[in-house]
Amino acid sequence: MINQDKIRTIYKTILIGLFISIVSCSTEEKLNQVEIKWTANEVPHIKATNYKSLGYGYGYAHAKDRICEISGQVITLRGERSLHYGADRIATIGFLRTTNLNSDLLFKIRIPEEWVLEELEKLDKKTRAYIKGYVAGINYYINSMPEDERNQLCEEGRVITFKETDVIRSAMRFGVQKELIDIGPHIIASSQAWQGKKNAYVSNNTLHTQEVVVEGGFGSNGWVYGSDVTQTNSAIMLSNPHSAWKRTPHQQRIYMHQYHLTIPGELDVAGASFLGIPFPMTGYNADVAWTILDAATVTPYVLQAMQVKESAIAPTYFMDGKQKSLEIRSVPVKTLKEDGKVKTQTFKFIESELGILYKLPERKGKPAGWYAITNPGEKNAKGLDQFLAIAQSKSTPDFINAVENNRGILSQLLVADRFGEVGYVIAGNVPPITDEEMEKYHIANSQAAFNVLDGTTREASFRDANNRPLLANPSFYPNIISKGIIHNTNNSYKYSVYGAPQEDYPSVFGQHKAEKSIGKKKAAGLRYDPRLIMSARRMNEISNDGKVTPEEALSVLFDNRNYAAETFLDTILTLEDDLSSSVAKKGFSVLNNWDRKNNSDSKGALLFHLFWKKIIKMGIIISSKSDNPEIDSEINITAENAPNVVEALAASVKELANFGFAADVPWGNVLYQRVGETQVSLHGGSYQEGILNGEMPAPLTAQGFPYILFGTAYVQLIDWKDEQINPKVLLSHGQSDNEAYKGRSTQLKMFSNKELYRVPFTKKDLDDARIIETLNLSMSK
Repeated sequence: MINQDKIRTIYKTILIGLFISIVSCSTEEKLNQVEIKWTANEVPHIKATNYKSLGYGYGYAHAKDRICEISGQVITLRGERSLHYGADRIATIGFLRTTNLNSDLLFKIRIPEEWVLEELEKLDKKTRAYIKGYVAGINYYINSMPEDERNQLCEEGRVITFKETDVIRSAMRFGVQKELIDIGPHIIASSQAWQGKKNAYVSNNTLHTQEVVVEGGFGSNGWVYGSDVTQTNSAIMLSNPHSAWKRTPHQQRIYMHQYHLTIPGELDVAGASFLGIPFPMTGYNADVAWTILDAATVTPYVLQAMQVKESAIAPTYFMDGKQKSLEIRSVPVKTLKEDGKVKTQTFKFIESELGILYKLPERKGKPAGWYAITNPGEKNAKGLDQFLAIAQSKSTPDFINAVENNRGILSQLLVADRFGEVGYVIAGNVPPITDEEMEKYHIANSQAAFNVLDGTTREASFRDANNRPLLANPSFYPNIISKGIIHNTNNSYKYSVYGAPQEDYPSVFGQHKAEKSIGKKKAAGLRYDPRLIMSARRMNEISNDGKVTPEEALSVLFDNRNYAAETFLDTILTLEDDLSSSVAKKGFSVLNNWDRKNNSDSKGALLFHLFWKKIIKMGIIISSKSDNPEIDSEINITAENAPNVVEALAASVKELANFGFAADVPWGNVLYQRVGETQVSLHGGSYQEGILNGEMPAPLTAQGFPYILFGTAYVQLIDWKDEQINPKVLLSHGQSDNEAYKGRSTQLKMFSNKELYRVPFTKKDLDDARIIETLNLSMSK
């Protein structure tokens, strides 16, 4: 007989199970959902309940705007440019221009797969979850496209499937990329030099042996004003990181992207970052705002001169009085040949306990010979943890602590908070070597650069028992907290506090004294640094009345004052005399009537731009004789060189005429961007002229400057009113270079008009904002 109670129990169990299953699925689906709202200027606001889903949303939004650029970057960092485009093509990687093969070898050697996997596992679990979602979001966007559309999306480029390790490489590249300047043209030759052979790429193709070109320059700026000068309870920040503007095939320059990330109760951060790093590198939360600058004066690694006994059979090196065997390390590179076939070529390098060795020719500051590199920035993806920790910081001291605990991407960071404090901190790892140690271990060559050390003694290796480069402790770094003014124009810690030069730290952070003996040699005098001087000049002017306002802070950037013209033009104009040619007189007349600015309507700015390049090449600009470069530089015009100065002016007038331009053509007639048939006049100018709103254009043509190499990209003005953040921003080159994006033309016009806009940040802001588009995504397991 059937037991009815037992049947009812079974049915009840089944129903409860089904209910739990439905609820569980519903809850899981809800947890994996992400909402993206796009507001004015195509800014995505991504909201999710966990890091994985948050990353999924940003990955999708990022790919929608910049899939060609981030795909190209991944191909580069995997060391696969030769595979896709051939070994001999020239590529621009960040600021550096070299061949595909040189680039591939550097990244395969310095970011090997095993290191990448190790660094991924070391990251915080929240960071890993976010990266996993971010990569899945990019791939979802890619896979949503028809194959033919995907294949035609990028001019001379490829859209690839992303991996989590690609994000790790993006962070790791910042620690080693500058090594390309020293070793790039010599990597291939080094692979067989120890055997007494020459590689075919070296003997048959000189492209690979050409010097690496440092393109554009480093021009980011940042200013933070503490409560002592704002006369409020809060600080003010003006961020001005620079990047490339235009994507061209085979040029993996640095671009920026803007976004807002929210996990209610956990994370609420907005800002912009360079492509490849999926957390804001310049940004803000409710309490803190920050900006990133290049660590241009920092020496990130040392070169160790080695004694190598070359041999095709058993090469050795000398260390601590003994000859030691060198290991042979093979590095395969797949290369696309002209016939369309792919060939794998293996390059063999010699490796000591100090890593792979490179044979370098005689160069300024670098005697010929074999070298090892000790770089504490290698094998470091902590920048990803660092920028997540920064995003959650609550004050300036908390921000600096987040950097010190997760010292990642080598850079300088400025910070301001709603409590009135501002700060400066160096992120990333530097060689923990004092000047005394540099002197002690420097090679016996007074002409060698200060960071060229003796590689024949273990004591000078600055490595631990596992042969890993030593890391510096926090006290080694020049961190600063203030309530005054901190400014930086890609300079160093030394002059970052306005009006108060800091005490000297080890020279790996920068060499600042006109006469300083390091490594048995005298350091070079202070470099001509017009942007630093102009920034100091402007700090004096706007703080003279004891109070700095947000409007004054923005004017420092957008007044486009030309330091070189303000400082030297009066002296140059005195050179006109009755013997001056009619062409030179025309030049003098134009410059005399110029407003000495680089606004779009400034007549004379273009003539001075061409003229000043010639003056720089003449070498007659003298850096400050003081230890303080905030003091004006000088121009050394003598009876002997004065005719050359006048001739340089006349030649510049003729150069403009040859291009079809009048000598007084307005600056915005040649510096512009096109949106369809519309020509948008721009402003800003050369770093060498001391213009803080830097715009470094490609060489002039008859149509004007064809595009901007590097310059003002993201502008972020932050202050707090009644303890509520007031963010005003501008991404001058837009979220994408796709002309279909309305926000691109809108922001170009805003930049032309020197306007920022208030981006929605708080919940109320977003509730009140006009939403262009909303998308809800659900991430599968």
